[in-house]
Amino acid sequence: MVNGEPLPDNKKLYVKEALKRTDREAERLRETIKYKSSKKRCNLYVKGFPDTMAEEDLRKLFAQYGEIESLRMHPPGDGVKKLYAFVCFKKPDEASSAKENLTINDKSLTINHYEIKEVRELQNEAARDKHDFQQFR
Repeated sequence: MVNGEPLPDNKKLYVKEALKRTDREAERLRETIKYKSSKKRCNLYVKGFPDTMAEEDLRKLFAQYGEIESLRMHPPGDGVKKLYAFVCFKKPDEASSAKENLTINDKSLTINHYEIKEVRELQNEAARDKHDFQQFR
């Protein structure tokens, strides 16, 4: 079997039967959802921190709760827009601890576990439907 064999430049060879483009895209989407679902309990959506806070300051703040796998601040750089960030911890319990305990200047932040966009849209739609039904009754 050739699949997975190392190449001279320390990369692995990937061998698989050819798929149609639509099948490749569907498989890539399944793999992406699978990966995001596995990280769901580790990945936090954070907002409410000061606009002047730099990405490195935010990293130091969250690092006291555990090892950070990745941190991404949006929108990047300086700007007038409201900042938000995604902080991904190595372990789910570290993320939960940060979610429960983190404050800045005695002000609690808005911290939620990350939800896959498609799942979040379905939940929001269901909530709107329920609200509209309650209004109708």
